[in-house]
Amino acid sequence: MSKRLLKRIVCICTVCALLLSATSFSVFARSLDDIQDDIDKYSGQLADSQSTEDEYAAQLAEIQADLDVINKEIATLNQQIADKNKIINQYQEEIDTLQAEIDEAEEKQQTLEEEISGTYELLSDRLCANYMAGETSVLEILLGAGDFEDFLTRLELVQRVSEHDANLVSGLQEDVNELNATKDKLNSDKQSVEEKQATVETERDAIAADRNEVQKARNLQASKENEAEQRKLNQAAYSDKLKDMLDAAKEEYDIEKAKEMESGSGSISGGGGSSSIGSYPVSSKGMICPLQYSNVTISAGWYGYANHKGIDFITKGATGNTYGKEIRAAADGVVYSAEYHYSWGNNVYINHGNGVYTRYAHCSKMLVSAGDTVEQGQVIAYVGNTGNVSPKPTASNPHAGAHLHFEVWVNGTRVNPAPWLP
Repeated sequence: MSKRLLKRIVCICTVCALLLSATSFSVFARSLDDIQDDIDKYSGQLADSQSTEDEYAAQLAEIQADLDVINKEIATLNQQIADKNKIINQYQEEIDTLQAEIDEAEEKQQTLEEEISGTYELLSDRLCANYMAGETSVLEILLGAGDFEDFLTRLELVQRVSEHDANLVSGLQEDVNELNATKDKLNSDKQSVEEKQATVETERDAIAADRNEVQKARNLQASKENEAEQRKLNQAAYSDKLKDMLDAAKEEYDIEKAKEMESGSGSISGGGGSSSIGSYPVSSKGMICPLQYSNVTISAGWYGYANHKGIDFITKGATGNTYGKEIRAAADGVVYSAEYHYSWGNNVYINHGNGVYTRYAHCSKMLVSAGDTVEQGQVIAYVGNTGNVSPKPTASNPHAGAHLHFEVWVNGTRVNPAPWLP
């Protein structure tokens, strides 16, 4: 193969590689405006989804409130049915008692009737004998007396026997009549109680029918509750997906924005060098600590801790005394942005030139705006707890989580701020 042909092949391959690179960049690289459009779109969709989620939650709460009312109504009807059953049982006890008394009266009546039957048989036999003997038997008894006194005695005896027989039959019949009257009254009382019991049973059955209708309504409401709860869960899952998409778009925006910042101007030293921006000299390591207090310390949020890309500063002492402390520019520069971010909260981003930036996050208040020129040591904000801080402030402890999150960016990449500080 000739050298000229080899050169031509190399050139063609180089051009193809450049074209592919340019094509790849045009396909995958996106402008900040495009990313911001996605952020705005996802933000709007998320707001709509959360609004729909709130509507579903309100519908679910309304259904649950109706369900509570129905449950209370069912509980009331159940109590009414229980009360009716209690009355029915009491009536049944009365009926059972009356029936026992009726059974007892019937047994007594049967015994008396047997006694009466036996007595009637005796009387019948006696009457029959008297009839067969005729009046002569009685007359013979009287005429057989030895004297008048004996006659009177025999006459009295005959009268007593007749009177005894009459009284015996009469007494037994009275007992029977009394038992019949008692039985009639017991049967009447029993019938009255049975009628009352039947009335209460009818009332109970009516209440049970009402309860069944209410139970149907409850079942329908419970079905609506399940459907509403599922809608709410589905909408919440959709909101979570939108949040993930929004967070990814914001992360992409931050990365692309950092790349765009790489074209900064000016000079500053990092590590052990020294330099100046404008006319304001900086320390031998280029920056000063953004919190100029004697009791400043680093909290658990040091660089690299749990993928932490900065350093968290607090002032030692009573709980929450970091809140409101002055934050100073670490070096001279120009404020690139001073805005709210979902994670950093109120944050100031300063361009120090030569691709070096610093960020001061979670501020309670910002004192500068984008485009402002600041000098090293100038107060630019106050320490706060805005954005994503842990733990969150509460009504009882509004200073909870207050700290300064400090970052150093070099050519679009966050680096450990420690070497840049004295």
